[in-house]
Amino acid sequence: MSDKNRNQNDEIWVHDFTEESAKSFRDQMMRAVREAPHPNHPIVVWIDSYGGYVDSLAVMIETIDEVPNPVYTVCIGKAMSCGAVLLSHGDERFCGQHSRVMIHEVSAGSGGDVHDFLNDAKEAQRLNRHFMTLLAKNCGIKDGYKGLRKIIKQHDGRELWMDAKRAKRFGIVDFVGTPVIEAQIVYATAAYKRI
Repeated sequence: MSDKNRNQNDEIWVHDFTEESAKSFRDQMMRAVREAPHPNHPIVVWIDSYGGYVDSLAVMIETIDEVPNPVYTVCIGKAMSCGAVLLSHGDERFCGQHSRVMIHEVSAGSGGDVHDFLNDAKEAQRLNRHFMTLLAKNCGIKDGYKGLRKIIKQHDGRELWMDAKRAKRFGIVDFVGTPVIEAQIVYATAAYKRI
């Protein structure tokens, strides 16, 4: 990607998955799209996150789906839980060679009486199926949701950790490494002017 037509709004960082970070992500994405020189100009989303709330993940995914520009997602450091799902959702997906990815099924808590508990459990199951189906689709996993659950259960059923090479084999990223961003020439050498 050349810096010739770049501006500082082409890159977006994701550390948290909260209501505030989701709103900030959407605002930054829309600004990057408005300021992009053309609809094929890529927007880079750098992910370094332990994860967070799936509702905030939903906002970010829907925003990516809405914009006309290609979106490159990059794991730099870590992409865990919601971060891994977001990573899988880019048009081109990268994982830094020293970074790591972790996926697991949706976590949830509950309070209130037994009816609240049961309703919350049903909603957690629905969310789990929804986001695991999306992740399986993004990774090209055979048998979708069932296939992904089987893979997770084969790894003690909780968390599946991956280095960059394994994340590529799994299908969560396309490339090991980070996208090359060419340096902008700020000034030309003036050595010839010396006396």
